[in-house]
This record gives sequence, C-alpha cells and structure tokens, in this order.
Amino acid sequence: MTDSMAFVTQRAKTQHDFEDKVAQEKVAHETQALEAMVSGVNQISQSTLLLKKKKEMHEVDDALDFMKDEYKVRMEACEQRQRKFEKRQLDMKEQVTKFEKFIQENDSKRQRAELKAKQERRLLEQKEAELKRHMAEMETLETEREALLAHLDKLRKYKTYLEKTVESAEDETAEEIWDLLNRYTTLSNANVDLTDQVQRGDVEMDELRTKMENLKLHAQSTALVQSSQMNAKQKHLDVVRAETKKHDDLKFTQEERVKDVTRETAQIVNAVSNLYHRCLNTMRTRVSAVNTNDVTEPDEQIKKLCACLDLIGERLNDLDDIRASCADTNTQLSSHAR
Repeated sequence: MTDSMAFVTQRAKTQHDFEDKVAQEKVAHETQALEAMVSGVNQISQSTLLLKKKKEMHEVDDALDFMKDEYKVRMEACEQRQRKFEKRQLDMKEQVTKFEKFIQENDSKRQRAELKAKQERRLLEQKEAELKRHMAEMETLETEREALLAHLDKLRKYKTYLEKTVESAEDETAEEIWDLLNRYTTLSNANVDLTDQVQRGDVEMDELRTKMENLKLHAQSTALVQSSQMNAKQKHLDVVRAETKKHDDLKFTQEERVKDVTRETAQIVNAVSNLYHRCLNTMRTRVSAVNTNDVTEPDEQIKKLCACLDLIGERLNDLDDIRASCADTNTQLSSHAR
C-alpha cells in the first residue's frame, strides 16, 4: 500500500515538474523571441512590445494556474482512491483473520481423517492378505490330509499281510508286527551300510586309479620336458662350440696378421736403418748417428725413423744434384771435343 502511494505521488510530482519545465521553456523561448524582436525591429516602440509581452506573460500565468488546479484535483482523486483501496485491503485482512482459525481447524481435521483412512485401509489390506494366506494353508492341509488318507488305505493291505505272516510264523521269532518291522529296518540299515562301504571302496579305488594315471602322466611329461631341455642344451652347446671355433679361427687369423705386420715393420725398419748407415758412411760431412736399437716406445721409434728418412732424403737429393752436375760436365766436354 505504501509502495503504491509512493508511486502515485512520484508520478504526480514528475508530471508537475514536467509541466513547470515546459512552461519555463515556453517563457524562455518567448523572452528570447521578444529580445530578438526588440533588437531587430525598430518600427515598433519598446513600450508597446513590453505591454504585449506582459499580456502574454499573464496568459501563461493563467495557464499555469489552471494546470496547477487541475493537478490538485487529480491528486485529491488519487488520494481518495488510495483511501478506498486501503480500507478494502483492511476489510480483507479482517476477513482472513476471522476465517483463518476455521480453515486451520478444517485442515487439521482433514489431515487426521486422511491419516485414519490410510491406517484403516492398510489394516484392511493386511487382514485380507492374512485371510488369503490362511485359506491357501487350509487348502494345502486339506490336500495333504486327503493324500495321507489315500496312502493309509494303500498301506492297509500291507498291514493285513504282516498280521497273517506273524500268525503263520512257526519259530515264533516275531510275536508282533513291530518285530518284523524292526528286523526289516535292521536289515535295511545293514544293507545301506554295506552298500555305502562298497561305494566308498569303489570311490577310493577310482581315486587311486586316477592318482596313478596322473602320476604316469606327470612322469611322462617330466621326461618329455627333460628331453626337450636336453635337446635345447645340446643345441646351445653346438652353437657355443661353433662360436668358439669361429672365435679361435678369428684369433688365429688376427695373430697371423699381427705377425705379418710385425715382420713387415721389422723389415722396413731394417731397410731404413741400412740405408741410413750407408748414407752416413758415404757422406763427407760427419753427422751424429741416430741409435734406433735401444728405443722401446713406438712414438720415439717413429720420430727416430722419420729423422733417418729425412737424412736419407737429403742424401738422395745430394746424389741427384751430383748426377745432374756430372751430366752437365760430360755434355760440355763432348761439345769442346767436337
């Protein structure tokens, strides 16, 4: 109710502000037009224009007063409708309060009645189920009773036969029917025991036979497994022997190759040493000889052999120069002789 009142008041206030704003804009526009007319037109006197504008201002004020009176009338109508609405709402609240207790009592009574009806319906269903079960049990018992009576009629002839047997017994071992029945029971039990013993013996014999067959199969499978393992080991041994022979052949070949390389290396070293000593012996300039015999390190030996080869190369170059000079001398002598 308060929200609706606030909305109506706010709406009226907004409309009033809008009308005031429109009136103010109209006055401002007319004022600007009046100033433009005053500044632009020189034929009309300022007093006449001022009177005209004052008249227009009075008309605008009258229009504003009329709009304010109309707004006031509307606001009074809204307030009157608001009071009627509040009164109607209050009456409705009083009616709801008056009948609320009655409605609650009716609801509680209805709930109790529904709960009682559910309980009674459930109890009725239980009783009906029990009745059906008892009827089925009664029918079953009646059927069993009829079957037992029929079986009794069927056994009555055996009773008659047993009575005649007891009467006709000469050794008087059975004075009553129960003696015959007990003897039959004893013999039946003994027969059952003997049959069980025979069956147990057959079962034990079957188990022993099965166990023996399993042992035979296990022994055969073990022998096959061992044989296969022996074959696998034999194959592995053959492979290892072949690899060993191959490795020995490769080792022998490598040793022979090493021997050949060593022999060739020794021959090369001896040849280089012989050439080196021949070069030293034929050289006029004495050079300290390089001793290659007491060298054990390969690098040192190679360095000394390189030094020997350098000396041999120098000696060969000298001999080549001597040969060339001798050839030139022979050529010159031949030319002078001619």
